[in-house]
Amino acid sequence: MPINTQINLLTDVELLEQLCSSKDDDLLYKEFLRRFLPEVKSRCELTCKQRKLDKHLGLQIAHDTFERFRKYKSFNIEKVKLHDKRKAIIVYLCKISTSLFNNFHRDEKHEESNYKTYFDDILESVDPTASSIESLKNKKDLAVFIFSKLNSKEKRIILTDLEYKRHHKYLPDTVIEELARDLSLKPASIRKARERAIEKIKKAIDEINQ
Repeated sequence: MPINTQINLLTDVELLEQLCSSKDDDLLYKEFLRRFLPEVKSRCELTCKQRKLDKHLGLQIAHDTFERFRKYKSFNIEKVKLHDKRKAIIVYLCKISTSLFNNFHRDEKHEESNYKTYFDDILESVDPTASSIESLKNKKDLAVFIFSKLNSKEKRIILTDLEYKRHHKYLPDTVIEELARDLSLKPASIRKARERAIEKIKKAIDEINQ
């Protein structure tokens, strides 16, 4: 039986347990997104409407919710008290998204906040014993290597993202719309292209760190 078919046959709890215990989790994570992302996105969009926030913010927080879950994998099914296990998983994910919304509001009060970007991870790859000149050259070489993995549209999106991410947690809707017009893409496609680009960057950084 194909692996994809086997994963599709897993119950929500079985899928979650395998996802939490697996390091090579790409297929499991994609299935997890397929099952739960639509509802979490819907709830995040409703939160944006209630709090009068940009719709795109809700979409980004929804995706960040799953990325955070994937990073920490701290869900313990044995502590679930709800009989409906699917609902329990959604409630848990919504708690993460609520925390991210609250973090956003807190950070907005501090205009001088600086946010870490994926390129800050490059610093961890640079030899700490190198001179300042060598260090700068190494960073430049690493950045060139990473950007070589991206296509032209992904480069434009990432450069815009980096420009704003120094002082803004999420890109405003107006910036997304401008990018969409310039690149002849739909706003939703900008988000998807950004996610693909970030995944390429992460893999490139992993390749460097190996």
